Amino acid sequence: MILALLSGLGFGMGVCLLVAGLRPAPVSFASRLRQLDRPAGTRPGAAATGPDSEPADLLAAMRLWLGLRTLPRAERSGLAGLSGDASADLAVTGTPAEAHAGSKALAGLTGLLAPAMLTLLLQTAGLELPLLVPLWVCLSSALVGYLVPDLRLRRAAANARRAFRTSIGAFLDLVAMRMASGSGLAEALHDAASIGSGPAFARIRGALADARTDGLTPAQALGLLGTQLHLPDLVDVATRLRLVDTSGAQAQASLRAQAASLRDRELADAQGRANEQSQSMLVAQVVLGLGFVLFLGYPAVVRVLAT
Repeated sequence: MILALLSGLGFGMGVCLLVAGLRPAPVSFASRLRQLDRPAGTRPGAAATGPDSEPADLLAAMRLWLGLRTLPRAERSGLAGLSGDASADLAVTGTPAEAHAGSKALAGLTGLLAPAMLTLLLQTAGLELPLLVPLWVCLSSALVGYLVPDLRLRRAAANARRAFRTSIGAFLDLVAMRMASGSGLAEALHDAASIGSGPAFARIRGALADARTDGLTPAQALGLLGTQLHLPDLVDVATRLRLVDTSGAQAQASLRAQAASLRDRELADAQGRANEQSQSMLVAQVVLGLGFVLFLGYPAVVRVLAT
């Protein structure tokens, strides 16, 4: 009787938890403000929906569904603190917070269920394992799966920042060319931003447009954008533009020097990444060579030991 009561109680609690998990979580005020402040093309569901509002990708729809339900709970429970503040990385890559939260939840569930299914297959095959072993494996793999999307996001953010640095150098060259033709600093900034294409120039155009409505100078708007996206190069450019705007001394030479400095830094980073790839290839070659030597010497060693 006690076993039946406990089984019924556990089944009822599981049903209640399932119903509570399927219900949409209340969206926090900060999440709602982020959704409203985000451009229309990057709002949740905008990229994955068609004319009939049907998600084009089932996996993307599942990530979005999980993200809309897990993001408010993760923010309230403090679970989001495991990966740190990713707002700048999300902003620079243009990834919605809900989609990233859904990716983390889906990867965590995969890491939790995959070892459990493997354990069931092993038990079906007749291999008995202690209960703590699959339990710890499931929890560890769930934690690793929950943190893997953060690593992918940081790698994508690093690539986006490098691309942004290249675009900033081209933007400064365009500004210097416009100023050389007789335009003022503000006019040159807007003209250069309208000429370029790509995500970086779109962000710069948006910042300059917000400067007009918020009563900020273009240099202040670019500085705020650099702080928001964690782009020290853009913050330095904003500081230099502020000095050029106030003093007006050697504006063109200063902007061209800043653009050349950004290109030199990008070249040094590219050389550093190439050296890292060369070192990794060398390590792989050494490992393959050692494996080949072991493959050749294993029969002789076994024959000597056998005699």
